[in-house]
Amino acid sequence: MDYTEHNNGELRRLHPKAKQATALTALMVNGLLTLLAIAYLIVAWVKEWVQWPGWMGVGLFIISLIWYTWILPGLRYRHFSFRVAEDELEIHSGWLWQTDTIVPMTRVQQVELESGPLLRKYGLAKVSIVTAAATLHIAGLEREEAEQLKRNIGHLAKVEDHDE
Repeated sequence: MDYTEHNNGELRRLHPKAKQATALTALMVNGLLTLLAIAYLIVAWVKEWVQWPGWMGVGLFIISLIWYTWILPGLRYRHFSFRVAEDELEIHSGWLWQTDTIVPMTRVQQVELESGPLLRKYGLAKVSIVTAAATLHIAGLEREEAEQLKRNIGHLAKVEDHDE
């Protein structure tokens, strides 16, 4: 089944699990940074160093943790959509700074499928569309849907698939 026929040219959203994968990534990064700031505070207390940089770090990383773990994943999910048509790929993203991108299929040079450890944990993958001007990403699709999207964009753009 052709991906464009399956979706009738409608705007599509990412899989809801994409919110969880994004939140888990943010939790790991910001949690580590918060722990490093706490470690600095402990060393600063023992060695009688200045403590205010550690307290600023802890405060900023906790705010960052809340923003990137609980707020931003939902905003990204709600404000990201894409559409594949026979002659173009359209991507809408952004909450404050909204971006609407249309890429003619004739400009697509390469289509890649990636799935790192966190995306694999949730059964998700990322499709990267490479043009001469930019690389666009659609991260957070179910693995099977991502594979279908990659094949169909490659077919529509007449890009050779080396996996087959």
